[in-house]
Amino acid sequence: MHLDKINALQRSLESQQAAFTRPRCDRDNVIQTSYVVSELIAKKLRPHVEGEFVKECMVAAAELLAPDKVKLLQSVSLSQRTVSDRITDLAQDIEKTLKDSAGDFQFFSLACDETTDITNTAQLAVFVHGITAEFDTREELLSLQAMHGTTRGEDLFERLVLSMKKLELTFEKLSGLTTDGAPAMVGSQKGLIAFVKKELNRLSLDPSDLIICHCIIHQESLCAQSLRLNNMMSTVVSCINFVKSRGFNSRQFKELLNDLDSEYGDLLYHCEVRWLSRGNMLMRFYELWDEVKQFMEMKGKPVRELNDSKWLRDLAFMVDITKYLSELNVKLQGPNQLLSSLLSNVKSFEAKLRLWKVQLKRNNTVHFPTLEGQKPSTTFEYAGECAKLIEAFNERFKDVKSKQMELNIFATPFNVEPADVPDNLQHEIIQLQSDDELKARYNNLPLLEFYKCYISNDEFPILRRHALKYASVFGTTYCCEQFFSKLTIAKSRLRSRLTDANLEQQLREATSSIPANITRLTKEKQFQPSH
Repeated sequence: MHLDKINALQRSLESQQAAFTRPRCDRDNVIQTSYVVSELIAKKLRPHVEGEFVKECMVAAAELLAPDKVKLLQSVSLSQRTVSDRITDLAQDIEKTLKDSAGDFQFFSLACDETTDITNTAQLAVFVHGITAEFDTREELLSLQAMHGTTRGEDLFERLVLSMKKLELTFEKLSGLTTDGAPAMVGSQKGLIAFVKKELNRLSLDPSDLIICHCIIHQESLCAQSLRLNNMMSTVVSCINFVKSRGFNSRQFKELLNDLDSEYGDLLYHCEVRWLSRGNMLMRFYELWDEVKQFMEMKGKPVRELNDSKWLRDLAFMVDITKYLSELNVKLQGPNQLLSSLLSNVKSFEAKLRLWKVQLKRNNTVHFPTLEGQKPSTTFEYAGECAKLIEAFNERFKDVKSKQMELNIFATPFNVEPADVPDNLQHEIIQLQSDDELKARYNNLPLLEFYKCYISNDEFPILRRHALKYASVFGTTYCCEQFFSKLTIAKSRLRSRLTDANLEQQLREATSSIPANITRLTKEKQFQPSH
């Protein structure tokens, strides 16, 4: 009897408590929903005004699927102002987490690149690649700086210093600086790099310890431009533009391809900015050579080169060589790539070029299948094209190759000659190379995992520090280029009035690998129901 009464009183108490706690729980869920939707809008680079449309969709779905939740969803605030504020909160939370983790960086490097947005405002993107004592790496946007005035080296340096101060990063830990190679970046007296070196001197730090790198992907594209046969591209591009730039021509050409039962349905545009498009476009053009020739003649615009067997052989060679250059380009892309791995890919390509040069001198086209299909009587001049590429690669990569020994010590410590390494590393290298167990571990683990787990600070302090430095360096500005692709979506012709602060915050949220702490932000935010 007493037990029943106690249970009844307990149920009554829980019911009364729920009346107070459920609204609180609902309020938290409403705010959290607002953050989650705003986060999705930022990551998908959608306009902030679309929050209202998303809310309409949620309410319409709830009316059919969960009528009891309609009122709750109607109270979710997703106005343009609210979405903008939520994205600001999310970005600031990410930046705070990044700042906290930056305090643990043993070394960090910076990648800087500049672009011009839809309003002709110069935008400087600065990315940071930091590494902790435990070989944990982080690659994140440091800042996006809108340059409304001049963009000289000293202006870039001033913004770089401001960016570093935001995260309390010091020049003492700066291991490398990677740029796109623009004059304002690399000028020997007035470039960004020159100002950074002056600052290192002022702080009594050795500027020669800073690893300077011109983006390896940019360098490869510049090397490709040394090919004499690049002038052949103008004929190809003019033909494609004639076909594609007029809708009627394009439709007629597709009909012709259908009539001829062609394997391909259309030509590909070539974009000067996107190197990879060149290889794909040339291959498609070569495959459709006869169809293009017929079409141009049909339109009364015959192209003399399309009937020239020598020009066709040159085209076939360019199809093959650009395919190889495109494959190298793909290997150089991607985030968190080690400088040593990037340079290994470049050296591998250079070795192939030397092989092709020898073979083409002997009229051996085994590695050039498209050229082989043209059955050339001699391929000596194409050996000369390979020689030009070899020369261009040697010239453009000489700066990064000057660090070859340091990179070898980091990436292949078991293969270096102890007598050739710096004096302070010789004993540690000998000790390392004498340990068969460590060699087995090295062969079976990813490089950074090997250093993290088996190169202890007690036994190999100098080697471990050397590894931390070279593991922190950017080899390319790929992260900046990828970022700029998102910037053109975020700040478009239809969204050109986006403020500098909002643009940076939306892009930080869209590109960061750090998750924002939405649960904490929800608890801090006061509930304001939507009207």
